Parts: sequence; structure tokens; C-alpha cells
Amino acid sequence: MRGIPAPAVFALVVLALGVAVVARTVALGVGGGLGLLIGGLMVLGGGLRLYMVLAWRRR
Repeated sequence: MRGIPAPAVFALVVLALGVAVVARTVALGVGGGLGLLIGGLMVLGGGLRLYMVLAWRRR
């Protein structure tokens, strides 16, 4: 059974949660420095993890 590996699914979930945190922080519009920081780190971490998982599987 070939499909999306579990670490890639986890990376997509973290990426989606990061985008949701950033979007919610921007929608509230009240400063939101910490929300933008945490959301940005989640997006960065999820994107890098997804890149590493998919790059490793292509070897």
C-alpha cells in the first residue's frame, strides 16, 4: 500500500495549523505578535519537515 507517509501527513497538519493560527491572528487585528510568531514557526517547521520527508523518500 503506497500512499502519503505518516510523517508527511503530520507535516501537513502542522503546516495547516500554522496557517490557521496566522489567519486567526490577522483576523483579530489586535497586535498579535506572539500569534504571528508561533504561527510562522509552525508553518516553517511543517514546511521544512514536509520537504525533508519527501526529499528523503526520493533517494
